[in-house]
Amino acid sequence: MMRARWHWDLDRLHAKGYTDNVADLMVAKLSRLPAETQAVLQQLACLGNVAEVAMLSLVLETTEQRINAALWAAVRLELVERLEDSYRFIHDRVQEAAYSLIPERLRVEAHLDIGRLLAAHTPVERREEAIFEIVNQLNRGAALITSRDEREQLAELNLLAGQRAKASAAYASALTYLTVGAALLAEGTWQRRRELTFALELDRAQCEFLTGALAEAEQRLAALSTRAANTVDRATVACLRVDLYTALDQSSRAIAVGLDYLRHLGIEWSPHPTNEEARRKYERIWSQLGERTIESLIDLPLMSDPASLATLDVLTKIGAPAVYTDANLLALVASRAVNLSLERGNCDASCSAYVWLSMVAGPRFGDYRAAVYRFGQLGYDLVGGRGLTRFQARTYMEYGYGVVPWTRHVRAGRDPVRRAFEAANKIGDLTYAAYCGDQLNTNLLAAGDPLAETEREAEQGLAFARKMRFGLVIDAITTQLGLIRALRGLTPTFGSFDDKQFDEARIERRFSENPDLAFVECWYWIRKLQARFFAGDYASAIEASSGAQRLLWSSVSQFETAEFHFYDALSRVASCDSAAAGERLQHFDVIAAHHKQLEVWAANCPDNFENRAALVSAEIARLEGRDREAMDLYEQAIRSARANGFVHNEALANELAARFYAARGFEKIARAYLQDARYGYLRWGADGKVRQLDEIYPYLREQEPTPAPTSTIGAPVEQLDLATVIKVSQAVSGEIVLEMLIDTLMRTAIEQAGAERGLLILFAQGRGADRSRSHD
Repeated sequence: MMRARWHWDLDRLHAKGYTDNVADLMVAKLSRLPAETQAVLQQLACLGNVAEVAMLSLVLETTEQRINAALWAAVRLELVERLEDSYRFIHDRVQEAAYSLIPERLRVEAHLDIGRLLAAHTPVERREEAIFEIVNQLNRGAALITSRDEREQLAELNLLAGQRAKASAAYASALTYLTVGAALLAEGTWQRRRELTFALELDRAQCEFLTGALAEAEQRLAALSTRAANTVDRATVACLRVDLYTALDQSSRAIAVGLDYLRHLGIEWSPHPTNEEARRKYERIWSQLGERTIESLIDLPLMSDPASLATLDVLTKIGAPAVYTDANLLALVASRAVNLSLERGNCDASCSAYVWLSMVAGPRFGDYRAAVYRFGQLGYDLVGGRGLTRFQARTYMEYGYGVVPWTRHVRAGRDPVRRAFEAANKIGDLTYAAYCGDQLNTNLLAAGDPLAETEREAEQGLAFARKMRFGLVIDAITTQLGLIRALRGLTPTFGSFDDKQFDEARIERRFSENPDLAFVECWYWIRKLQARFFAGDYASAIEASSGAQRLLWSSVSQFETAEFHFYDALSRVASCDSAAAGERLQHFDVIAAHHKQLEVWAANCPDNFENRAALVSAEIARLEGRDREAMDLYEQAIRSARANGFVHNEALANELAARFYAARGFEKIARAYLQDARYGYLRWGADGKVRQLDEIYPYLREQEPTPAPTSTIGAPVEQLDLATVIKVSQAVSGEIVLEMLIDTLMRTAIEQAGAERGLLILFAQGRGADRSRSHD
């Protein structure tokens, strides 16, 4: 059987002069076409891969019929294809070959001619639509433009193209157009064409910021701040500088920029105003409101004064860095913005101002009236109700994290935060898009969502913040991930953030070196408090709480504040068991303050805070020896957490109840609660905590999780949910009248079974069913 194979000699092939360059083959093929066909193909190549027949007719200054006739030969050879009203190259290599037929020295001129023709023949009303085609041609021929007027006209076209690209979130392309536009202007343009030059430089700085060229943006904006000729321009530059410095973790500089703007208006504010100054502005809101309802403010006339609009923009921008620098300043900013809206009408910035007011009233001024939270709803409704969408992203996000959790179930805040992220990306407010990441993580942690899912969300938010190079958000999410990983048992030591990805000592040094990071440092200490508490290291937990306490002003209306009060209270209660008398008394004072705050929140929003307040109450009752009351409060905490879907708080309440019963010698009862605690932590995904319980109580690993209550209580006695038995026994122990006893027993059993209706069948001695009674 004969075999055959290919073989070749590369040296001899190269010597033959053949080439594998498809473009060269295409050039040779195109060169054999008629001259008229080649001319049309060259112009088509200049226009791009595809062009309308009408466009080719315009550029070649001939009829469409002649264009069709000239291209027939190329169509026949399948070099181009005819579409409905245009022609398209079959392949990019064909376009490259056609373009190469134009002598290099003539290509710039060809593009310039095409650009001029397009600009001259495009109606004014269609110019914006066709701006990219016009500018792309003219820019390639710009080297041949010598007329100052024509160069400035092209700069205007590049400004329009840059703004169109920026509006489509194509920031890199926008920056290219704006840079070309600025380069076309000669010296002295600031005096002659100030508005054009200012606009080019301002949009250029914004695109540099959005593409991560932060140093270039900072330098350009600093120069622009000296060129601002009026209040509106000064405000526009100030707003962008505030965003920039906030992203650079330089909140103090951001505040300085905002206060400098206000100083030009005759408003002298300290970066650290007194509480009395802030309160005066806050109280003026209520005097201005008078007899009007908060809801009626949505119908205020729209603000029209340019200076007032500009000032509200600046106040809105400095709200975020004020959070990180001074709580009184934040209250002053919010109150001033609301007062200005009440005096001169609503605008885009009013939406955010109303929400901020709702957020600071309670923590700053102790005002937890329901009316205050209605301001937050007003700001949220104003966005869609009046079409004031420019600050939609920040308004929705602030409403989702700063208003909803104090009035409704915390999960209800997710949709506004997600909508805020979408809006921020759409309008290019990438600073607030990054903020949405850490706020969503806060919500997921507060609600007790599965930790594996929460970690995935956090990783996505971290990747976005890193792309933005937004250090503050990077630190915030890294801290959240530290807690998540510790709870999941993914760090070497349970309760510690330290692993290959996190170094507690390093980040604590970084915080100590930059006071502008007070906000994220506060979050770090709170998350560390939580981690140490779950690990049972109460001394370290209290030490972490001390770090958070001095910075708590920076987290006004953040749910982290609630986590602080809850976990510090529980840590101190746990520490009281072994504390000396003096230390115990100090703990009690702090615990009482925490408990009072949790009770205030529970009164406004029982969905989120009833379970937390009840658990702290139970622990206080335990310490004070009020055992019967403690039993009821543990059950209240468990029941409330379960009803509202807080699996982590339900697990924690079961764990603490188990300790309570174990300390009093009720081992079987304690085991039932511990089993429920383990099962709850398992559902949460806190594998590190589960392993800790298994090590302390080895018997837990040998037992199956207690089945969840079913629609009927019909299991063998040994499989009954002991927690249910205990609950029923507690409920009936106070009844001595038979009818009341049966009623209480039935209602409690139905509740524990999760049923809607229960049936009690009574048997007479020696006979079957004698009578029955039902409860709904």
